[in-house]
Amino acid sequence: MHRLGGIERYIKETNTEINVPFLAFHYLDEDEEIHFFDTINTKAKGIGTSLSKYLRRNDDNYSWIATELVTRPESPFHNIGSIIGKRTRGRHVTLQNLYRTLQHLFKEQKFLGMTNEEKYQIALNYYRYIKDVFANEWINYGDYRITHIVCLDALSIAGAKVLTKCVNDRGRMNYDLMHKYVNRLTSLNWSSEGPLKYIKGVSGSKSLAIDLIDLILPSS
Repeated sequence: MHRLGGIERYIKETNTEINVPFLAFHYLDEDEEIHFFDTINTKAKGIGTSLSKYLRRNDDNYSWIATELVTRPESPFHNIGSIIGKRTRGRHVTLQNLYRTLQHLFKEQKFLGMTNEEKYQIALNYYRYIKDVFANEWINYGDYRITHIVCLDALSIAGAKVLTKCVNDRGRMNYDLMHKYVNRLTSLNWSSEGPLKYIKGVSGSKSLAIDLIDLILPSS
């Protein structure tokens, strides 16, 4: 029953519908029930990392922010994000992916004292500004790489530097300045067949982030 309760809560909180496959055994005697119970509970596979992050969202800051980015309708990740960790057509950014990219985005000391909601608003606006600049690229996963994980991580690594320029000593974010910086990326070619075609992994994200920083903060 606790699994049914979890499914019901997920549907209510995310306002989505999901298909839940299950297997039921009928007319088992006591020995058969014991056998199946033992087999299922000793050999079952663990849950995925993304779903684990979702279940821990009330105890883990980045899990909470990542979940909000997927579930709130105003977020640019609402229609392309997956909580359960399974990538499907159109939903290719998992909760675990967002968790990691948020760690890159908020790694600077200036963000340590901020609340989860404050960080959510910063992340929401940063990625939303990026989506506004590259509206077609953002929703076209096959032809453009901007929402591929290697590029999202690069945008977040660069974003950590950008956001420190936009926040004052009292922790107030200058969103107009953030928007101005993001608009400096307009010349970037995110095409899957363009210059970013072969970037991969952590090293690719770090290398691309350096180029992004040079575009956004040319004097730094």
